[in-house]
Amino acid sequence: MSGHEKFAWASLVASAVVWAFFAMRMTDGGQIVDAGARHMLWTYVATVVLMAVAHSVIAAVLAARPHGITLKDERDHAIEASADRVEGYVVVVAINALVIHALVDAMFAGHTLPRLDLSSLPTLVLALITTLFAGHIVKQAVTIWLYRA
Repeated sequence: MSGHEKFAWASLVASAVVWAFFAMRMTDGGQIVDAGARHMLWTYVATVVLMAVAHSVIAAVLAARPHGITLKDERDHAIEASADRVEGYVVVVAINALVIHALVDAMFAGHTLPRLDLSSLPTLVLALITTLFAGHIVKQAVTIWLYRA
């Protein structure tokens, strides 16, 4: 397993754990809490810091090991480009799904179907940050898959 694939595995796990921290701070018993802006801002800052620290530690540990992260060759760059493209598709689809959901929800107010209240700031923040995490996690999964192919 190459150092880049090891980094993708570690990033996948770290990102899932950091997203779980974020979701834990924004929900209670599976329900989105009506958190204040200050709480959401500090949660967001903590999430960004945790992601930066986790990925720095991963890179440092892998770089310190023999045959750790090496310079990227053409195959590594091609895999990264493909994974970035898929990440972009996931984010675009998710954002469009949120926009369509908000518009349809406004058009058919009072319906009995389950809804995501995007007019609520905590719900909107959770949905947008989850979209970014979903894109990143998919990117790491695609990277792993392409190294295995």
